[in-house]
Amino acid sequence: MTQASVEAELDELLAESPTAAAERMAQHARTLKKDHQHYALYGAGQLGRTVLAKLRAVGVEPTVFADDTPEKQGQVIDGLPVLSPRGAVEKFGPRLALVVTILNPMLNFVAAQRRLQELTGARVLSFLHLAWAYPETFLPYCQFEPPQAVLEKAASIRRAFQLLADEESRRQFTGHLRFRLLLDHHALPACVADNYFPPGVVPALPSDVVFIDCGAYDGDTVRAFLGHQHGRFGRIYAFEPDAYNCRRLHSYVDSLGADAARIYVFNAGVGARHTSLRFDPAGDMSSSFSATGPVEIEVVPIDEVVQTNGAAVYLKFDVEGTELEALKGCARLLERDRPLMAISIYHRPDDLWQLPLYVDSLGLGYHCFLRTQGEDGMDVVGYFVPAERVVA
Repeated sequence: MTQASVEAELDELLAESPTAAAERMAQHARTLKKDHQHYALYGAGQLGRTVLAKLRAVGVEPTVFADDTPEKQGQVIDGLPVLSPRGAVEKFGPRLALVVTILNPMLNFVAAQRRLQELTGARVLSFLHLAWAYPETFLPYCQFEPPQAVLEKAASIRRAFQLLADEESRRQFTGHLRFRLLLDHHALPACVADNYFPPGVVPALPSDVVFIDCGAYDGDTVRAFLGHQHGRFGRIYAFEPDAYNCRRLHSYVDSLGADAARIYVFNAGVGARHTSLRFDPAGDMSSSFSATGPVEIEVVPIDEVVQTNGAAVYLKFDVEGTELEALKGCARLLERDRPLMAISIYHRPDDLWQLPLYVDSLGLGYHCFLRTQGEDGMDVVGYFVPAERVVA
């Protein structure tokens, strides 16, 4: 697909008026509510329980959880019985619609839909179909918002598209936009398991590189970095606000022997200034900042903590929607060192275009590449490469 054809597709998507998109979404809601009164939520995990609570808030009571985990089957979770997918349809009949409430890099919606339809013969929906039917309760959620809200930002979207450095980035950008506007799961780019080191995008890193991992989880990206570098690095700074995840991160670092002395672990978040914020610690990758979070965690600006001593820097942000604030907290480092950056650009609806536009506004000569290492619109990463380090 050429740049001209991708740009033509973008123009076609953005040609719809917000008013027309709002009516299209309203028609979707009317049709869904008319055709389906009985739902089985496929996936009795955190997202499934969240969808259940939101449906109950609008007076809709799902019939059952459907889950493949044998240990969950037969239980009652949040007042809802848990059955196998086939068992749910056999008990409640073909009018039961299965709603996929899983966001998992190991299972995308298209694959789940195909499997469940073959297994049960029932209609299979994404939880996003329900979000469109009840937007006042569900949306915005992560990067998802009503299509009319996306179209109102068409000018910013077009500017960001022009910043993308290669054809693959432009194709992926347009695919994610089509998904958000039309719920077209087939438009999404395929997940690639490059884990922050996509070939042809990330240049060779020197042996004294400083790696700054913001949102370090349990050390998964540090592990990938060390494997990519074959253990050659100057320093690693790893920031993880979730206390449970941070203990696992410490445990991993401690297992590295002599290398551990060059790895600095912080049980903290990163932001524009030194402060404290409420935090919801899930003990997994879904931990996030929240105004109603049960704990308070320290937030630090990278500029106050990290010392690079003139070495090359690779900076990674996966900080659950606070990427922009985190960037503001390392303004001196960006100006001085012009690091290679990998930034998650999917946690908030505007991130896909606003974060590239923000980096461009700094005037530091970055080239922006887009790659997807997750499923169903998740784990979208913007790679920002200084002009002189772009892979030829």
